Amino acid sequence: MKKRNIFNFFLGMVLVGTIVGCDQKKEADQPIFSCEENANNIYQNSSLNNFEKSKFSRLLNEKFVLYEDLFKKAGEDNNLEWELLAAISFQESQWDPKAKSNMGVRGMMMVTLETAAIVGVKNRLDPEQSINGGSKYIATMIEKNIFGKSSSDQLAISLASYNLGPTNIINIAQGINKEPDEMIWQDFVNVLENLSGEDVNLRDVNGYKRGHQTIDYVHRVEDYYKLMIAYSCKDPIYRSSFL
Repeated sequence: MKKRNIFNFFLGMVLVGTIVGCDQKKEADQPIFSCEENANNIYQNSSLNNFEKSKFSRLLNEKFVLYEDLFKKAGEDNNLEWELLAAISFQESQWDPKAKSNMGVRGMMMVTLETAAIVGVKNRLDPEQSINGGSKYIATMIEKNIFGKSSSDQLAISLASYNLGPTNIINIAQGINKEPDEMIWQDFVNVLENLSGEDVNLRDVNGYKRGHQTIDYVHRVEDYYKLMIAYSCKDPIYRSSFL
């Protein structure tokens, strides 16, 4: 399966419209949606609250536009949708090249020192290096992932690997009594719901279990991906949700 095909499921029956300002002719049986109509539809149906959606819109105009070309190039270089990469980056750092967590991960894609060494990032605070390195890493997670019954399950599990670490996801999979290609994302959710930080040598935050952090991470990347699709305004296409 080609990587790009993995992303054909993301939006739950959302028709993505045409390029802003253009009235391109479609087949007679295809409805025409303007980008504005499509964006409004996606925003209204987003599970994010109004504050989160408002903040996303503001930072899209203030920050993302500064790095848009870098995301597009990284997507092309790694055969991934740049909208997904931008969504991951927003969830990780809200597109802040100087972002830093209390766990020591840094930069727009919040890579660890270990990951930086693997993907050839010498300066994690450099936007181009961070985007390229993080994109290469998630592409590797997708390429090497053997778990998941459907493409949607595979991507959700790959995103969980990006967040929690591939070794931890492999360990979880070993406790699931299914063949790798029969596992679904919910199988991992069932385990992650009860996973604490000490179970994986990581840290819980104010009672917020590390497993729940990973579940929320995957869900929120999907939310921001949908908003990025609204921004990029792709040609009309049906997509099904991976959750």
